[in-house]
Amino acid sequence: MLTLKRSLKPLAAAMLALLCGAVRAAPAATFVMVPKSSSPYYQPCFEGFSAAAAKYGLAVRRIDPARPEAPVQAEVIQRLIGEHVDGIALSAIDDAGLAPVIAAAARAGVPVITFDSPAPSSVAQSYIGTDNRAAGLEAGKRLASLMKGAGRLLVLQGGLAAANLNLRAQGLREALAKTSVKVLEVVDISGDDAAAAAKTAEALRGHPEATAVFSVSSAGAPAAAEALARQGRAGKVLVAGFDDRPATLDGIRRGTVSFCVVQKTFKMGWLSVRALLAAAAGRKPPRKVDTGVVFVTGANVDTYVDEMRSEVTRPGGGR
Repeated sequence: MLTLKRSLKPLAAAMLALLCGAVRAAPAATFVMVPKSSSPYYQPCFEGFSAAAAKYGLAVRRIDPARPEAPVQAEVIQRLIGEHVDGIALSAIDDAGLAPVIAAAARAGVPVITFDSPAPSSVAQSYIGTDNRAAGLEAGKRLASLMKGAGRLLVLQGGLAAANLNLRAQGLREALAKTSVKVLEVVDISGDDAAAAAKTAEALRGHPEATAVFSVSSAGAPAAAEALARQGRAGKVLVAGFDDRPATLDGIRRGTVSFCVVQKTFKMGWLSVRALLAAAAGRKPPRKVDTGVVFVTGANVDTYVDEMRSEVTRPGGGR
């Protein structure tokens, strides 16, 4: 494993090749993606990360924390600092809890950028991902329209400390404030799939008056659709949420999920490599890049993936 100091020359060459539009750079640097968990949500993020690395001749790895907890994620980062990797792309489980280890990485000369979930109080050099408040606002407007401006809503959130999820919930509430929709409760369904399924089912049993469920994290929409089917309420409660898990997309095709807000995860991974290339070569990457979202319904459920990937893989698209 090369240290950052030893790899500056090839990294500078990689950055020069990037700026000049060359296809490959000198193979040297190793960048590591650290998601919040092993959730399938992160697979297209890593696919984009790997595709960009292949273009620029870099090595990449992905390390999932054993549990979706900030201290566990911090241990992973501390280990990578000891390995002298050339850069870390982090989806932060929470903000304040990870600021110290991100600062430690900076002191050790290991650049850290965040993707998907920011750590705004930290010294991470960049955030590559969704403008979560804006995405929550637009989702809330669409949801309110489907609910005809009235009804009772159950909000599901996988971790109440996650900055990205809190921003989505904030935007959702701002949109609903102009309607007669009542938010019954914001339920922490955790970041673990099994726990999310159990807590969602429990929340729905506790709120039989709910007319809609919206999840600001990926596990909630498929968990709600499954729980409602088991409770004999499928089709009687509107379900929508964030992210394109296969079960969510199947629900859209079957009509048990109305829509999902899809983040451009492949693009997040691709642009994370570009940001790390800049940071490791001593250049300042963009402080914030909004990668945007797509609303997926029955009309585009089978075409949206190719359209999103072409944004960065077509000639000139990744620049």
